[in-house]
Amino acid sequence: MTLVESIILGIIQGLTEFLPVSSSGHLVLFQHIMGHKEVPLLFDVLLHVASLIAILIFFRKKLFALAEGVVIKKDDTSIREVIMLAIGTAVTVAMVIFVKPVLMHIREHPKVLGFTFLFTAAILVVANYLMKKIRADKSVSVKDALFIGFFQGLAILPGISRSGSTIAAALFKKIPGEKAVEFSFLLAIPAIGGAMVLEAFKGEWGSIEFFPTLAGCIASFVASLFALKLLVMMVKKTILFPFSIYLFFLSLSIFIFR
Repeated sequence: MTLVESIILGIIQGLTEFLPVSSSGHLVLFQHIMGHKEVPLLFDVLLHVASLIAILIFFRKKLFALAEGVVIKKDDTSIREVIMLAIGTAVTVAMVIFVKPVLMHIREHPKVLGFTFLFTAAILVVANYLMKKIRADKSVSVKDALFIGFFQGLAILPGISRSGSTIAAALFKKIPGEKAVEFSFLLAIPAIGGAMVLEAFKGEWGSIEFFPTLAGCIASFVASLFALKLLVMMVKKTILFPFSIYLFFLSLSIFIFR
């Protein structure tokens, strides 16, 4: 893989990780377009780690507040929020066992992306409708965390957006838009971090090139920060339908041309 190709994939990953259009789906699609059908899964994971760093920076105040509330102040609200994140993460981990074989199949057969992109488009239509209806504040309950964690588990599949599915799941449970976004991205921290640890122990480091991978990660980080700001702004304005329209035509093009 060339330096330019790595940067292109990094930008795609960064933009699509937080915009609800599925980063993994776009990476698989563009890797096939570029002719790289055997890209190591570790490369994809490292691009996601760059996005993880962007999350840590973007939500640093919230993370510090949670840490202070749990460790120093012993605040019940902070402790409860961390427990809900742990429950959602546990469900996602359990889902990996069942979903990963399908993930590998989609990486090898990108035409299936047409169906998964269409699924994301559908849930975004519903999420956009619900976002305009929800007015009352509501905290994440145990049932909500289980439900959102399940949807994050489904999003392991390329084409199903992690951010889109978890935000939509939170909205289905009548959690306000801004709080849904916050919970979604806090939930991404252990998910992406865990994937990195798993792939690191598999010993595939020799299968990736250092400088192209580094360039891709830097591009992913910068694009991720931009995408985070854009998504938060669009959620505040309750606008998600443009992403749904984009995914509909993308899935249509995959059915026709792939």
